[in-house]
Amino acid sequence: MIDISTLSLIELAELKKQIDVEIVKRKETEKQNLRTEIQRMAANAGMTLNEILSGLDKKPRKQANAGIAQFRNPADAEQTWTGRGRKPQWVLDWLASGKNLDGLRI
Repeated sequence: MIDISTLSLIELAELKKQIDVEIVKRKETEKQNLRTEIQRMAANAGMTLNEILSGLDKKPRKQANAGIAQFRNPADAEQTWTGRGRKPQWVLDWLASGKNLDGLRI
């Protein structure tokens, strides 16, 4: 083991450079070893590394929660509204005519 307390500042800087270079080399070697091992494991399972890793970089999508329709347009049964968000024009028209929202409830 090196006693770094006895090294000069220049010697410490040189040692740091050597350590940084060695760390980069070892990371690359370790990465290659891991890649080889994972490819071997994939092959043993009858798959390729690409099959295993495909899609890992994609964020899972949130499923849209459109909600359940609570109200239906009496003039057009295909038009519905969940009661959330902006009111559709047909709901506004219904309310403007003095009628209650409960009259549209499904």
